[in-house]
Amino acid sequence: MLSINGLNRFYYLRDFHDMRCKYERVLSIIHQQLNQEPEDGDVFIVMSKDFRKIRLFSYDRRSYSLYEKKFTSNYRFMKVVYEGDRTFYSISWKDVVLLLESPIVKELNVR
Repeated sequence: MLSINGLNRFYYLRDFHDMRCKYERVLSIIHQQLNQEPEDGDVFIVMSKDFRKIRLFSYDRRSYSLYEKKFTSNYRFMKVVYEGDRTFYSISWKDVVLLLESPIVKELNVR
């Protein structure tokens, strides 16, 4: 079960958008491309190219968890803007909450 709070360390993977991937592929990216070893409490965040789906991968000593949130076609997640050319960024708990709970209206239909 995915359990996240302000005590976790959160990392946003900026160039990883393949939502077909599950645990093994994401762990491969973390190990090989980021040279990181998931530690207890680390949460890795990936987002689809169309900003409609987000996944959080978590590690807790003995197991991995996956949380996914997907908006309907009229909403999307806000775009994460970053400085520099790193492949992943550490983000704060308040930014994770803002990202997950603040949908952006993609289209407004007025009748």
